[in-house]
Amino acid sequence: MSDFAGKVVVITGASTGIGRATAVAFVQAGARVALAARSEEALAQLAEALGGPERAIAIPTDVSDRAQCQRLMDCTVSEFGSIDALINNAGMVVSGLFESLLPGDVEYQFEVNFFGALYCTQAALPHLKASQGVIVNVSSVAGLIGTPTSSAYSASKAAMNAWARALWVEMQPHRVGVVTICPYFTSGVKLAEKGILREGSLHSTPQRRRRAPGTQTTEDVAQAILKATRRRPRIVVLSPAGKLVWLLDRLFPWLVDWVMARMLPRLLAP
Repeated sequence: MSDFAGKVVVITGASTGIGRATAVAFVQAGARVALAARSEEALAQLAEALGGPERAIAIPTDVSDRAQCQRLMDCTVSEFGSIDALINNAGMVVSGLFESLLPGDVEYQFEVNFFGALYCTQAALPHLKASQGVIVNVSSVAGLIGTPTSSAYSASKAAMNAWARALWVEMQPHRVGVVTICPYFTSGVKLAEKGILREGSLHSTPQRRRRAPGTQTTEDVAQAILKATRRRPRIVVLSPAGKLVWLLDRLFPWLVDWVMARMLPRLLAP
């Protein structure tokens, strides 16, 4: 897929942030896109801005509902005839100290971040096998390490990473690519606005709103997704800071945990 002209790309979580920037990048590269998210109005406006039904279609979808994921793929194929790439980007965050989480919080975290990707992939696989296409799962550096006050989020992304690794092996005979993208801190992503924030959440503190070292933009991530869809690496960890954290955790996991344990009280302080 070195040339995206005429290719069909399904993007979940397309109404804002990384998903929106990815949709713009693919259309600029010549692709046709199916835009999925829960916000019907925002999707319709984006589809119109990207060129209307010949280039972009809006399909309101709650990825935590398997039937809606199947409908997303059926509508895409009905409109565009095929699916060449699936970008599993839809996600949200449950944030707060683990002991402060309420019943149902962790389950909902997995329903969106993990099972949403599974449902969409299962529905798209027959079409992706026919086109020898590619699946790009938007994970997180948080899925490579355990991040305190976001344990449920980290767990959902870690599950995605392990599932994608197994799926990569299974899809080799069918020449379907499976890519895991792990962004670091990304400006323009409004997880807190659509997340569940409990006691101890860092997503609403002044410290969390500061620009962290290694922060990238949604456009940076979108370009990385575009490149990965072409080249199909197994995993891409974004930003030098993200790569450094990943490397340190692989070599010295005790050090990463020790640093986070030392930083946490200061981050939680009023």
